[in-house]
Amino acid sequence: MPRPTLAQKRDFVAKAFCPRALVLSTPAIADACAVNNCSTFADLLAPFGQDVSTQITIQDGQGAPYFLDKLNIKFTTDFKIKKRSPHSRTEIDDLVHTSVTDDSGQTNVPFLTEHGVDPRELSSDISMWAPWYTLFRQQWISTMQASEHESFMHPVACVLVASGSEEDPVGALRTLQSHPAVNRVQTQGFSGANVLFYYVLVHDGRDSGVLQIIDHKFDQVRRAFGQNSSLLKINSNTDLIEADTSEQSKISSIWANSLSTTQPLTPHPDSVFGSMLNMRDVTALRDAVKQMMVRGIVPHMQYMIRVLSDQTANQRRGITGRLFSAGRRYFGTAAKASSTQTGVDGDVYFCYDSAEAQMRKLADYSFMLKDFRFAQSVYQVARRDFQSEKAWKCYAGAQEMVGVCKLMLEVHATRAEFDSNFEDAVTMYLHKTHAPCQHLAIRCIVIYYELLKHHKLYSFAPSTLLRVPSTSGALRAMASEQAAYSFLKFPNRPELRKFSFYAMLAAQEYQKAGIASLAHRCLRMVRLSLGAALVTVESESPEKPVDDVSTLESGASRALASSNWSSIDSYINHELGTQCMAAQDYGHALQYFMALMGSDQIPPKLQSKYLQELLQLYLESSDKLYLESEKASTMDLDGSQNKRVELSVPTIDARMIRVIMSPDLEGEDGVLEWRYGGAAPTAHVNGSADHRCSVGESVAVLVVVKNPLTIGITLNGFTLDCHFDADAALDAEATNGNESESPAFAITTVDTVVLEGGQTSMVTVTITTHRAGRLTIRGATYLLCDILPTYKTLKMPGKRLNDTMEQRVTPTYSADTQLGFQIDASFPRLEAVLEDFPDTLMSGSMQRALIRLTNRAQQPCQSIMLWLSHPSFFDVASPLPIGTDEASAELAESQSMYVYSESVEATAEVLAANVLRDCSIFVIAGPAIVSDGSAAAGTECEIKSHALVPVETLGPGESLLVPVWIRGDRVGAHTLSMAIGASTTRAVTTTGCKMRTRKFEIDLVVTPSLRVNAFVRPSVQNPHERILGIEVENVQSGLDIQLVQSTFTSGHYELSPLRTGNMPRVVRVGSKQTVNLMYKAMPRAGDVQTQPEQFTIAALQQYIFAKDKPTAVPAPIQLVYSNAVLGHQGIDSTHSSLQGYIARSQAHRRRTMLRNAYPLIPDKFYSALFPLYETFGIDFVLFWSEIGGKGRTGHHSITGIDLGVPHDYINEALTPPASGAARMWLKDTEHDRQDLIQSIANRSAASAHRTERTLDVALRLTGVRRVSETDTLCVADIEVSVYNHSWQHAYDATLRLVSPSESDQAPETKPECSGPRAAWTWCGVTTHTLSVKALGSVYVQAQVACSALGVIDVGMWELSATAVNASATISPYAKSLECRLHPLHPSFINVTI
Repeated sequence: MPRPTLAQKRDFVAKAFCPRALVLSTPAIADACAVNNCSTFADLLAPFGQDVSTQITIQDGQGAPYFLDKLNIKFTTDFKIKKRSPHSRTEIDDLVHTSVTDDSGQTNVPFLTEHGVDPRELSSDISMWAPWYTLFRQQWISTMQASEHESFMHPVACVLVASGSEEDPVGALRTLQSHPAVNRVQTQGFSGANVLFYYVLVHDGRDSGVLQIIDHKFDQVRRAFGQNSSLLKINSNTDLIEADTSEQSKISSIWANSLSTTQPLTPHPDSVFGSMLNMRDVTALRDAVKQMMVRGIVPHMQYMIRVLSDQTANQRRGITGRLFSAGRRYFGTAAKASSTQTGVDGDVYFCYDSAEAQMRKLADYSFMLKDFRFAQSVYQVARRDFQSEKAWKCYAGAQEMVGVCKLMLEVHATRAEFDSNFEDAVTMYLHKTHAPCQHLAIRCIVIYYELLKHHKLYSFAPSTLLRVPSTSGALRAMASEQAAYSFLKFPNRPELRKFSFYAMLAAQEYQKAGIASLAHRCLRMVRLSLGAALVTVESESPEKPVDDVSTLESGASRALASSNWSSIDSYINHELGTQCMAAQDYGHALQYFMALMGSDQIPPKLQSKYLQELLQLYLESSDKLYLESEKASTMDLDGSQNKRVELSVPTIDARMIRVIMSPDLEGEDGVLEWRYGGAAPTAHVNGSADHRCSVGESVAVLVVVKNPLTIGITLNGFTLDCHFDADAALDAEATNGNESESPAFAITTVDTVVLEGGQTSMVTVTITTHRAGRLTIRGATYLLCDILPTYKTLKMPGKRLNDTMEQRVTPTYSADTQLGFQIDASFPRLEAVLEDFPDTLMSGSMQRALIRLTNRAQQPCQSIMLWLSHPSFFDVASPLPIGTDEASAELAESQSMYVYSESVEATAEVLAANVLRDCSIFVIAGPAIVSDGSAAAGTECEIKSHALVPVETLGPGESLLVPVWIRGDRVGAHTLSMAIGASTTRAVTTTGCKMRTRKFEIDLVVTPSLRVNAFVRPSVQNPHERILGIEVENVQSGLDIQLVQSTFTSGHYELSPLRTGNMPRVVRVGSKQTVNLMYKAMPRAGDVQTQPEQFTIAALQQYIFAKDKPTAVPAPIQLVYSNAVLGHQGIDSTHSSLQGYIARSQAHRRRTMLRNAYPLIPDKFYSALFPLYETFGIDFVLFWSEIGGKGRTGHHSITGIDLGVPHDYINEALTPPASGAARMWLKDTEHDRQDLIQSIANRSAASAHRTERTLDVALRLTGVRRVSETDTLCVADIEVSVYNHSWQHAYDATLRLVSPSESDQAPETKPECSGPRAAWTWCGVTTHTLSVKALGSVYVQAQVACSALGVIDVGMWELSATAVNASATISPYAKSLECRLHPLHPSFINVTI
């Protein structure tokens, strides 16, 4: 069927109310029509009555001319007004059933595409979405009969046809004038005696003898009947054999197309029409109809309009005429005869000669000639008279035509101007007439709906269509379907939910009417429209309608199940499933019933019912089901194929599935990227999991299943569907070419999984691998409730793509991937078991644990590494092979970290590596990462590297024991992470490598034991010495702790106890008690080594200002170990294991300090910028043991004790080198440099609060003498020493000694003290000029005159100093190198003889 246009919808109304002509013919004409497969002459003329090209100018009812381009006319063979029985529901349903073809339910609406709802398709005509409605509409209008209240179905002319073969054609035509049908037209029709007679004389081409006299006979007819006559020649195709086949098919299609339009539901067998006609005859027929219209019918109707207009002028005159008529009615002398009578249907109508009927006829004739404006005015006048006379059928007809006239005009009227007309008309037809005129009401609704579509007023259409009586059955369903389509044509946006609602109503009505195919179609539309999102299809994308709606239904059902429409979705699926079962379509029925299993919002009783129906359906139809979907079929290992269904119960999220290699082992397994520098091993950069295992390894697949229903279900025989792709090379190598036919893997089956309503459970399926290759997990298989074989496809959803702008704007995802893992014969499989790891420790205590490593793979492990998240908590010793006597002996000796000795040296020097390396990674097997040594191989002392000695490899089946000491480094609860990586190849030692890693987490609680603090005091006697105090507090309750030894490590200072003579043999700290230990720190003799500080300055300058970053490491440093034994035995602090652990702890703490102090410097540059030990720093370790109890031992440490001397050398690096700074090509890079310099300077400024004195002064009494034996005046010799703490600068200083009498002039020289001052004065030279070298001392002799003996305070002086060459070396960010110092403490001397 061709796609109708908007203009055709308007023409449909014009054709429905076009003029009609009664056609009567003689028997000879019937024979001439029969040879052309036409039963009557009216059927022969019928195709040419459509769109007759009149092309004439006529006058409207008010005399104004207008152009009539075309007109329609219908030909009928009889006229009769008979009582029409009301349409029963069965009759209407039969007509709708006839409109619906067998494949109507399979027709898909074009606006449903694979993208959802296509807005472009919504602009197409609704008639294409439901062609059966168009067929019903045409058939319904064509079956309308004549009625007394209107003249549309009444003939305006009688066409009398005679044959030229008759002896007396004039007599034959006169005989036809007295035909009963003509009599009924004249007596019962609106035209009455004014009906037009039109005469046609037909010449049959088969009558060759009549051809000579046909013109004579036609002259007789014309003389007898006038100009309303015509001659028609047909059946010219007498030679049928020579006829053109293509021409005959064109001629036959003229009648076939006409019948399909006017009577679409009337069966027409494949017949050939017009076999005796040629194209000249067709043209003659068309011209004859046109001549009939132009010369006969149209002029006649124009004449009748003029006559009727004059006759009804007073009626249409308005209020004046009506008042005159009312006066005559009430004040006239004689009563007017009644103009109304009762029709065959019992309704009141007006006599055809009455003024009211004449007005109706005038309006109808004007409407048929397309003078809609004049017709509307006449209808409006007539309806008032009909209403006043209570002729409700006539009133309803007038109201109907008023609304039609308004909408037939191209002027867009508001709804209030026409909707009330149609509403009144339908109401009157159904409720006010004597018998409900249901056929007229339906006609009114159809006409109104078509006009609304013509004007695109779709928002008014639903309310119009729903006026169809609810008792109409299938017609009500068709109206609801059209109302649903109207919601998709709304101007702003389609109303999908309202569309779905009315489509569901239509489905219910179709189901009641027995049209299951359309009910099924409507329900599918509801399911798709609610589940599909309205998308905007790009203009350049091709239109792609969905050929199979079932391809969209699964996605739509999932969308509905997750929305508030799940109950409707369940209803739809149940109805669709029931309908498919009735149609014995078990495959689709099973799919619909399976879709019922996906919602948790259905009441439990319904869920139980749906589940039972699903299982019963499978039991009854399992032998008939054949599902072709690849998703619904699985392949067993033996090659047999099991047909299973894809069911949404239970739900399995593939993203929650976990694949665990060797599930019987501890820790978390994975292939991680190992990078040196302290970073934890991480997954690949792209974030994808690399699931691999070795041959013979067990793999656990954890599947999380959830029951979305509120009722319980069981899963029986739950297992996984796996596919194996062998790796030919690796498989042959692993099996030695002998067992390639053996099973590649073995998989377990879980017998029963019970899931209550809403319950989530984890199912573990174990796979044991036997051959190398790729194992893919395609899905899960199980029996639902031990009846329905079910398959669940398992795929990982694709990731969101953000590479291009289009992908970022429009969400785009990569393709879904399947789960699986690689079986590699060369893949490591290292079993790690943690033994004796404590969960509670006292702070500072140490306990040994073991890590047992066993190689379970078929290949040797070439590299094994250990990563620790908290290096200060652990110390790792060299691995020990299991099974050797040496390993057993060494393991027994390594029970304690501490090596006790009765003879511990008070001072020991050790050349130690000074590289600040990360201590998070230990090499257990394979080559060491780096060497901690340096180029100082010629030194006398051995460089202490303290690195463990790894084994070469770990062969298959071999085991190692790795001793690990765990220390409670900090109080609190800690989660310590540990990772053990293994590889069958040598690990790359510079950039990192990928290793199979097993991660562990250790929970450790550290309780407090000792609280250790350090404090520093200056030495009064020697300015280069400091007093270091250690405060030790035992915070334990009921536990005494013995202090074993204190050890100090420094590159510049030696420390010794301040008291040695009366020192207790054993230092014991009782519960909740505090002990103070005092030590004297003095610089060691010899040249001062400042290589660490010089290295840092040079490296930082290169890092900040040079183009190439530094890569060299600091040289080794000479460390001084100062030991003070506090008990019976001491501890060898230079022992390799202990010293290594302390050094690694020191490195970890220093890296943490640097990370907080200089956040703009990356960790990877620490080893090339900063040393592990500084020259002037002091590290302290206090060893202790528990008295009684468990006999625990441990140590506490303090790193980087500040003695208050100036050593802020970092600012020196902020000065650009002599060669200048490297040029930065980017402005942002220069800004980064300035930010780095400023952050370092701010860090130095933050430490300026420390009390640092570059120079110190000390006074010491060397002798006392009297001036004379008789005089009490004494002279005391004083040695004044000035000490320079700076290792960078020498100073020029001026020392002025201030007497008590001068203290008022220089009050800053008088410290706050209570010592005697008035009895003495400086004598001799009191101002001295000095030059002090870096870290050097200068001594000056001075004298004090005393008037009396006793203790006096001589600490009164002033020292002014300036650094030598300060202007050449000072940095703009450094502190000022000019100072003026005064005494901070009193200096007492005892003057006695």
